[in-house]
Amino acid sequence: MIMPREARVPRDSVMQPKRIRGNCLCGGFQFEIIAPIGEVRLCHCDLCRRANGTAFSANARIPLERFRVIAGDDLISEYESSPGARRCFCSRCGSPVFARVAKDPGHIRIRLGTLDREAEAEITAHVWVGSKARWDRLTWTIPSYERGIDGPRA
Repeated sequence: MIMPREARVPRDSVMQPKRIRGNCLCGGFQFEIIAPIGEVRLCHCDLCRRANGTAFSANARIPLERFRVIAGDDLISEYESSPGARRCFCSRCGSPVFARVAKDPGHIRIRLGTLDREAEAEITAHVWVGSKARWDRLTWTIPSYERGIDGPRA
């Protein structure tokens, strides 16, 4: 389970950090992150498609120190979809809310659909387009990669 930590903000900071709220479909699991969201990637791999029931999953890598659970930590269930990768979802409503990767323990991958609609984010890439569904059409003019962001362009 994710151990919530308070985000560190200097006491002498004049500007308060922008907090972005998020929750699952039933509202039982609630969290906040401290902006900015950073790069957003749209993952078209088989696992993300099936886990989300959509053409892709919109994900942002967030440092754990900028993530805080507000309510419902006990509602989170995890499924290890591949070795070292855990998909975390609300056990009440089934909403996918974030993922954890063992080789990157200081971060989680937030599912952008869980964030309040006012959240600002920039979609920077399509990834794993080599395994996208045949019916999925890439119409956005952002970089596309056959596999991960470090792989060849599509």
